[in-house]
Amino acid sequence: MIAMVDPEYLRDKKVQKIDSDIRNFESDLQKAKLELEGLDMRMDREIESYRAVAKSRRDAYEELQGRFKQAEREWRDADKDYKEAKKRKDRTRSDLEKRIDNIKKRIKNAEKTKYKRFEELDKEKAKLRDK
Repeated sequence: MIAMVDPEYLRDKKVQKIDSDIRNFESDLQKAKLELEGLDMRMDREIESYRAVAKSRRDAYEELQGRFKQAEREWRDADKDYKEAKKRKDRTRSDLEKRIDNIKKRIKNAEKTKYKRFEELDKEKAKLRDK
């Protein structure tokens, strides 16, 4: 601003219009500054709200991701146990089937031997009768 102004200049209509414009600009500037402060406070609250929601969602996601990984590990372990149990069953079943076949053969052979013995005994009886 000019320090010393001729008082006659201040009565000039154009100068008065310019001074009025300056006061209006200064008033607008104050309003804009207050609006800016209000905007900062309002937007900071909104931004903080979104940040809190995003953090909450991220935490929930990370928890779900951890639970998913744990469930996947548990599933893999259970699947491994299942496959091992199935192999054991198949091996044991195969061993038992072989054992059953072996016992059946032994029974068949024992029955053949028994009938041969019956035949031998029948021959011995026949020889004794014939004598």
